Amino acid sequence: MSSFKFRFRDQDGEMASDESYEFADLFAAIAEAKRVLAEMALYELPGQPTLAVEVLNSDGFPVARVELTISVDFLAA
Repeated sequence: MSSFKFRFRDQDGEMASDESYEFADLFAAIAEAKRVLAEMALYELPGQPTLAVEVLNSDGFPVARVELTISVDFLAA
């Protein structure tokens, strides 16, 4: 098991969690970051074009980022 933390980016800015979570490996931590990002999107999509969850290793360094970006493109008629 490995210890990971998460840092969140939403309409209020960035916030890092002080709590560590144990996962089998980095891929399991990324899967949890995806789940958390989907939950964030349920509540925050209207006001924020980008939501992100960074996975931090036990030393507090970012090792992966899961990001959701919403864009609007105007197409020629």
